[in-house]
Amino acid sequence: MSTVYSVVDIETTGGQSSENKITEIAIINTDGEKIIEEFSTLINPERSIPSQITYLTGITNEMVKDAPKFYEVAKKIVEMTSGHVFVAHNVFFDFNFIKHEFSELGYSFQAEKICTVRMSRKILPGHASYSLGKLCNDLGIPLKNRHRAMGDAKATCELLWLLLKKNGDFSSFMAEESKKISLPPLLNRSNYESLPSTPGVYYFYDKEGELLYIGKANDIKKRAASHFRVDMKRKKDIELKTSIARIEVRPMGNELSSLLMECHEIKKHRPRFNRSLNRIRFPYTLLLKEDKEGENFIHITRSKLEIGILRYNNIQAAKKARNRMIRSILGVDYDSIHFEQTKKNTISTLGLNHYNDLLHKIYMQQIPKLKDDTIKLKGRVRGEHCYIKIEDYCPQTIIFTNEDEEEKIGLLKDPDMVQILRRYLKEHHGK
Repeated sequence: MSTVYSVVDIETTGGQSSENKITEIAIINTDGEKIIEEFSTLINPERSIPSQITYLTGITNEMVKDAPKFYEVAKKIVEMTSGHVFVAHNVFFDFNFIKHEFSELGYSFQAEKICTVRMSRKILPGHASYSLGKLCNDLGIPLKNRHRAMGDAKATCELLWLLLKKNGDFSSFMAEESKKISLPPLLNRSNYESLPSTPGVYYFYDKEGELLYIGKANDIKKRAASHFRVDMKRKKDIELKTSIARIEVRPMGNELSSLLMECHEIKKHRPRFNRSLNRIRFPYTLLLKEDKEGENFIHITRSKLEIGILRYNNIQAAKKARNRMIRSILGVDYDSIHFEQTKKNTISTLGLNHYNDLLHKIYMQQIPKLKDDTIKLKGRVRGEHCYIKIEDYCPQTIIFTNEDEEEKIGLLKDPDMVQILRRYLKEHHGK
């Protein structure tokens, strides 16, 4: 049976699939010589289209107001592309947007992919630019309705035909792509192919059912594939790969719940291939102490202490944090050659009690301000929300809710959980 190519183009509200939505889609099915079937539609993105996007595409909020929502055309998209090679100009942009839209519906969209940008660079070298517009202009391919889905899809289809005519087919390129990973000999390919490309936790098991490894990812399938690279050198990585017979997943919908669930599960199940198993993730602690003369000082220690204390994953990070605190009072670092004399002069000027109060205040400002609260995040599927419940400085529960039901996942109370939450909130500016 001859290969069928589904040439796809989409328009969107912005450039990031995780933050934006599709406003238009076009699909052209071709056998490489002629068009078999076409489909295109505007899509209601259920959000406002930025003015700069309207300027580029010509698609307005008024135009999509009565258009179908993505879930209303999802079945047609699957019917049009199932079993075909997914083709687009810069294929991962279009594919990842569609994959993300499907993931919000709880469906894992998968397909073999061909990128006409990459293929053009290999088969048609020497062009100054490989953007669709400039490449079509160089090659004499008509491009009407630029930055509209069907216009760009038809031009991409013409480009595909030209590339096929020059190269015969893309089987060699597709075989080359497949060689980038080598699946474990005991793992069923259908198990791997069915993995979702969504945030969550994944579990590797051997043929006896022993849990070997737990990991987290924003894209489970992509992260799992990184364990199956053909160029692995480390003995432990190779041993893990050759032992994997089954993969199970736990979709979590967002990065924070995935991080917390991974930590919880590793500490609970203790898989032998998780290197972080027998160590504390944040072993270095800053403590405020008082010496014999009654002077406060900040001490670095390596121990597992109560939740809420300042903890760091390496000695350099702990020293850096201590220096920041000391510098805010003395103007020099703790390990500066001027530290002792500057401190002595400051205490002489301010008085010991005032100095101690200042250091105590600076130290307490660094203590986690994780009050009893609830963080709202994205759920696993469309219409679902995720909540992280915080009690006593620590994330206690992950809750998934929709209109019909609620699922609660209790978490271990552990210092590492606090640090994962603090680091995430710091990196994401409290979002």
